[in-house]
Amino acid sequence: MLQFPPRRILVAVEFSKESIFAWEAAKDLAARFDASLEAVYCTGQAAAPQVGLQNLSRWPDFRGAALKRLRARLGPGTRLHTVNADPVFAIIRLARDRACDLIVMGTRRRAGFERWVQGSTAEGVVHGAPCPVLVVPRAWRAPRWVLAPVHEAAYARRGLLAAATLARAYQGRLSMLEVVRDPARRSYAAKRLSVQAERLPPALVRGVRPELQVRAGNPISEILRASRGQDMIVLVARRKSLFGDMVLGTTVERVLRHSPLPVLAMTSP
Repeated sequence: MLQFPPRRILVAVEFSKESIFAWEAAKDLAARFDASLEAVYCTGQAAAPQVGLQNLSRWPDFRGAALKRLRARLGPGTRLHTVNADPVFAIIRLARDRACDLIVMGTRRRAGFERWVQGSTAEGVVHGAPCPVLVVPRAWRAPRWVLAPVHEAAYARRGLLAAATLARAYQGRLSMLEVVRDPARRSYAAKRLSVQAERLPPALVRGVRPELQVRAGNPISEILRASRGQDMIVLVARRKSLFGDMVLGTTVERVLRHSPLPVLAMTSP
């Protein structure tokens, strides 16, 4: 479901610094949007290397102590779900069962053969999630500039609205970007981008004062270049066939793979 702002947030937690980034982001968003906040820890997941544990479900004493530490880190009153299952499956299933409209998670960068073998939990969740997913790869900071790559497909407007809503909530600015492969289409794209900005609710336009830019080239490369100096990227994409997703990935997944910024990923059926 493409819904924003969120009312119920699910954050994936464990023992890594990336998990702390996600937790801080989720807490801040929950406060901004007056949303409820729940956490999930997957005991079937390999723990962070610095913890020195492979799978907490195999050692009950260690598991109990670790969960006590985790609850202390999250703070009193936090609802923590513990699930002994594959993290991708568990996060998606819980988000659906709890009717969550935003998932927040950290990500540890993998490259080359390791990534090909193990994949990415974040990408897996984005691929199957029933709601938007915010992937946080670094320490959280208020997004003062939100980059919204857009295109002419109707479903892209929802991502633009989400980006504008986020920017206004943090008293920030919105940067709208369209990438064309043919430089000759720059002028046409600029007019279309201007029309999209004008169709935003007037209150949002006044609050975020959209900056418009058109670039020519490869969409992934240009989005990453345009993200320099920004604080967050908001992307929406239509799901492809299973085969297409496995082999080619989506724009969302490729940006997730390389962006140093938090990415709010939204997928449309």
